[in-house]
Amino acid sequence: MKKKLNNAGFTLIELLAVITIMGILMMVAIPSVSRTIENSRRDTFMDNALIYVDTVRTAVLSDEIKCCQTNGCADSAMVSASATKNGTYYFEIDTSAQQTIDLMETVATSSWGGAKITGYVKWTKTASGERTTTTYSVCLADAGSHGMNGFTAEKDVTRSKILTTGASCTSPASSTVYKCVLK
Repeated sequence: MKKKLNNAGFTLIELLAVITIMGILMMVAIPSVSRTIENSRRDTFMDNALIYVDTVRTAVLSDEIKCCQTNGCADSAMVSASATKNGTYYFEIDTSAQQTIDLMETVATSSWGGAKITGYVKWTKTASGERTTTTYSVCLADAGSHGMNGFTAEKDVTRSKILTTGASCTSPASSTVYKCVLK
């Protein structure tokens, strides 16, 4: 005797069990995927910040940058990076400005929606005797307030330093601030 199988489909209990299991999986998966996406955005922003620092360092070492020796000097008074005195120098980053485009060749936009990035790469030159030490730090933010809040030393740029809200880089205002531009 053959047993007759029910070919009508799934029972209500089977459908409810599947829907419940899918709901539980979604509750676990969505926050995990969101966290992974956010970490990827922070990592990309961090990598871009370090690329800007490396590019400015290369431009300083290859003398492609000229800098003021006094606050607010004219272009004619600027000297090459190798001829600068001890001090703190700033190279402005603005991904929509020609100077940044010329420096980078291809500019990196924000990992949050491709917004433009603005900020500064700061380098400090300290000479003592025949030894010269140069340190670099960076502050970058996009229009959506993603990025860094204040200058971060190059070695300290990590995912945790990249903010998803409240980031801003204000223009440095000091009598010992020297502006740099491409030659």
